[in-house]
Amino acid sequence: MDSKLLEILACPRSKQPLTLGKGGHYLICESESVAYPIIDGIPYLVESSAIPLHDISVASPSEPLPHASPKDSN
Repeated sequence: MDSKLLEILACPRSKQPLTLGKGGHYLICESESVAYPIIDGIPYLVESSAIPLHDISVASPSEPLPHASPKDSN
């Protein structure tokens, strides 16, 4: 993810800065303890796409990480 873009992105709930998660699959909001998925290089900063951090941390490295698909929201 482009560092300039990361500087301007904020959590839609708390308006706090986001950090790039391990592997670059998520943007993490520490204040809300949620992660927003990055799918095909696009960050999905929609509150309904937020995943609790504990759900991500339990996935093993060999498993695909859970994320909400934009198609799931319809």
